[in-house]
Amino acid sequence: MPYSGRLKCLACPIDSTTVGEGSINKEGCSIKCKDGEEMGQNEQCKPCMKGTFREGLMSVCKRCQIGFTTKKEGSLNSKECNQINCPPGYFANNKLINEEINLNFKFLQICLPCPIGYYENEFGSNKCKKCPEGYITKQLGAKNIFECDQVWDGSCKPDQPEPCPNGSECIQIRGKYLNVEKYLLNF
Repeated sequence: MPYSGRLKCLACPIDSTTVGEGSINKEGCSIKCKDGEEMGQNEQCKPCMKGTFREGLMSVCKRCQIGFTTKKEGSLNSKECNQINCPPGYFANNKLINEEINLNFKFLQICLPCPIGYYENEFGSNKCKKCPEGYITKQLGAKNIFECDQVWDGSCKPDQPEPCPNGSECIQIRGKYLNVEKYLLNF
């Protein structure tokens, strides 16, 4: 609004808009990007990156909910966030891969943590990688091979009267024994 005391704002030219409220002149107007695009640093519209979308009155592209991505750049709405994309440490729930993806699924229904002895260091995996022979992870959701530790930790032997502390179990993995918390064994 170029003149003080005015009660009405002037409209920007066709196909343009202001970035926010409070513009005082026509120079505050910029090109209005189409759905699936956002304003770049050079004042030109650019497609939303893969894994994001923009629709309606949103000023910038919004990231898909965790566990999902889009097929391509320039997505027009959240319904295009329909590709499973689990983060490192997780893999896609194979039971859901052939089902129609419901955006109301919770993250842990879609993406499962890598089990003990496995890790995943990439996005979008359908399975986790196995630790090298003689190594195991000590917790769920390992994100890299460096979380694989040697199996034998000397903390238990199954023939002892009380081989493990309360809440854990002595298990044999690949011929070695390891003290593992029981809840991890139920995975």
